[in-house]
Amino acid sequence: MINNKIKEYLLDEINKDFKKYKKDYKKLLDNRKSYGATYKEEVIPTLYDAYFYSDEDFNRYKKMIDILMSIVEKVTKEYVRNEEYRKLFSLDSLSEKLILKDPGYDISTPIARFDVMYDGRDEYKFCELNTDGSSAMLEDKSLQNLIKDSEIYKKLLEKYKISYSDLLQTLVDSIESLYKSIKGDRKINIAIVDIVKFDNIEFRTIRDLFIKKGHNCKIANLKDLKRKDGGLYIDDMKIDLVYRRLVTSDLIENKEIGKDFIDSYLNDEIVTIGSFRSTLFYTKDIFRILRLEQTKKILTNEENLFIEKHIPFTEKLIYERDKEKLLENKDKYILKPIQGYASHGIYVGKEEDKENFEKILTSIKNKNYIYQEYYEVEPLKFIEVKEDRAIITDFSFVTGLFAYNKKFIGPYMRIGNAALISSLRDYYVVSSMNVKENK
Repeated sequence: MINNKIKEYLLDEINKDFKKYKKDYKKLLDNRKSYGATYKEEVIPTLYDAYFYSDEDFNRYKKMIDILMSIVEKVTKEYVRNEEYRKLFSLDSLSEKLILKDPGYDISTPIARFDVMYDGRDEYKFCELNTDGSSAMLEDKSLQNLIKDSEIYKKLLEKYKISYSDLLQTLVDSIESLYKSIKGDRKINIAIVDIVKFDNIEFRTIRDLFIKKGHNCKIANLKDLKRKDGGLYIDDMKIDLVYRRLVTSDLIENKEIGKDFIDSYLNDEIVTIGSFRSTLFYTKDIFRILRLEQTKKILTNEENLFIEKHIPFTEKLIYERDKEKLLENKDKYILKPIQGYASHGIYVGKEEDKENFEKILTSIKNKNYIYQEYYEVEPLKFIEVKEDRAIITDFSFVTGLFAYNKKFIGPYMRIGNAALISSLRDYYVVSSMNVKENK
C-alpha cells in the first residue's frame, strides 16, 4: 500500500528539521478544538500524519461498497416481503412496524459507514456495519483541515498530488438530492434528530451547511418534537425532513418520549433519512443471518462468496452450548451485544485470561450477545513525534467506508494497538488523503 512508502519520505523530512516540525505538531494539537476535531466535547487524539491511499485502493473500496450495498438491498427487500424470513431477525414489534413502513424512497440505507479491516490483501474482513445513525464525518474533515494547514503538508505537495473526500458536504448534498427526488425542488424545513446529551459540533456544522444551501434547519432533541395540525414541529417550524441520527434502539427504549415522532412517521407527515430499514444491518446478528441458507438463496454466487470470504463467522451466544468452546478458543473470538453500538459491552478474548473470560461469559449468559471470529490486519506505518525525534510505528487500524445513496464516498481511519480499535481504548484518528506522485 502506498501509505507505507510515503512514511519513509515524511520521516526523513521531519527529522531534517525536527524542532520546526515538532513545534508545528504542537500547534496542530492546540488547534484541534477550534477546527472542530472533537468527540463528545473532548479533543480527538491524532498524529502529525494521515492515511494515504491510492486510486487502486479507492477503486477496491468502491467495489466492496457496490457488492455490499447490493446485498443490503436484497436482504431488506426479502425482510419486507417475506414474513418467514422476517422471523430470523427476532426484532420487537415496534421496530418491525417502523421497518415495514414504506419510507417513500427506494434506497433502504442511504447513509452508512461500513468498517473494514483491509490491509491490501484479499482476505479483508468487515467488522462493523454502521447503518443506523452513522457518524464521524466531521472528525475526518477537521483533521484534513488541520493537516492541510501544517508545514509537513507543504512538504508533501512538493512530491505528491493530494485530494480528499469531503464527508460532510457530500452528506448534505446526498440528503438534499434524495429528498428532492421524492418531493421536488423546494426549500426544506430540516430537523437533525437525536437524544442530544452534549453540544454536538458535528450537528451544528451540518445544520450550517443546510442553511448555506438555502434551507431551514434546526437541531432537535427527540423530547422536543411535537405533533400538531397534521405535522411534526420543532418550536414553530413544521418539519419536512428529519435527518435521523437517533439510533433505532434508542428510539424504542424511549418510545413514550418519541411517540409524536413515531406517529408522524407512520402517518406520512415527514420524510426521514435514513429510514428505519437501515436497522436491519445495524444489528450485530446480521453477520450470522447473512450466512444462513435462507439468505444465500436470494443472493448471487458472487455475493455469497463475498460473504463467505469477508463477513466474519458469527453465531448467537447460547451459554450452555458455547461456554467450553469459547473458553478453549478464547483468542479466536470477540463477544458483542446484538443491539450495541459505540463499542459498549464488547469483550475481546485475547485481552482476557481464561478465568476472567469465564466470568465475562457468566455475566452475559442471559443477555443477547453474539460471538464472532476475531481478525487481525497487517499493521500500517504511521509517524509519531517523540521528544527528540520522529519515529515510524506499526499500528493496527479499522477503515470506515462511507456510502451515501449506495455510492462510496471516502474512507475514515482509526488506528491503535489495542485488540479493539475504538474511542473507549487508546486510539488515534487520522485524516484520509488520496495521493499520486507528481510527474
